[in-house]
Amino acid sequence: MNMDMFKDLTNAQLKEECQAQGITNIPAKSPGKPNKDEYLAAIANKLSYGGEDEPVITAEDVAASRGKAPVRRPKTRAQLDRLEMFRKDRVIVHDVQDNQSKDKDETISISWGNIVLGGQTDLVSMNGNPQYVRRGAINNLLSSTTVVHKPRANGNGVDSEVVPRFIVTEVAGMTPEELKDLITKQSMRNAKYA
Repeated sequence: MNMDMFKDLTNAQLKEECQAQGITNIPAKSPGKPNKDEYLAAIANKLSYGGEDEPVITAEDVAASRGKAPVRRPKTRAQLDRLEMFRKDRVIVHDVQDNQSKDKDETISISWGNIVLGGQTDLVSMNGNPQYVRRGAINNLLSSTTVVHKPRANGNGVDSEVVPRFIVTEVAGMTPEELKDLITKQSMRNAKYA
């Protein structure tokens, strides 16, 4: 039986169809109130006869087949941690090393990631202005170190000390004035004769 004939039915008609086919247990996010995708998934599972080798069709699969993007939510702590690495925070980044060039518009490339996240690269500006940077790049910046050489008090040699390379200061989100200014700048940049 083809599923296309059920796609145009209303929820009430789908409920009657499920009762007619003997489907009583419909997995739904809202108990007792399945939506159209959940009704269609239950009917599709019944029509496929639920063989062991066949995958169970979920409401997300039905929504995807209808052209809707399913809502993806993290199911495990590891997935939540991965999402956290891609979250953007507003920060100001300063370079501690004195021997590095301090151009006004200097940007550096920060590579981060792993085999699960894949290789990621972010460009971080060193101009001292607030910017949005992904949490994975911020963690990489915070873990970077440099060696600072300090002369001893008596003048006999130098002491080496390992210090953090970057100072990362988190700042609050954009104020309404900053947001309005950014919108104006972007609209001027995108204007036809700007």
